[in-house]
Amino acid sequence: MSKPSPGYYRQLLASTHPQIRIAFTHTPIIGCRIVEEQPIIEALQKSTDEYAPYYIQGLQDKSMVTIIENAHYNDYYKNNGELYFKS
Repeated sequence: MSKPSPGYYRQLLASTHPQIRIAFTHTPIIGCRIVEEQPIIEALQKSTDEYAPYYIQGLQDKSMVTIIENAHYNDYYKNNGELYFKS
């Protein structure tokens, strides 16, 4: 089975689950939470895309996980009456 380019799954999930990200479990990720993968697997099973089986297999064997990014409420903060952007 060939590997898709990084982020390719976004094209597959754009119409059904645009907020979902798929990440490798061997890579630490901050600022997200794990969500149920079964609805994503079902959506991918309906796809005729050649790379859908790659993601299905990864989610089923737990080498990949479905995540959603947490909301970023602290992008700005105030200090002494001034507004700063966190970089």
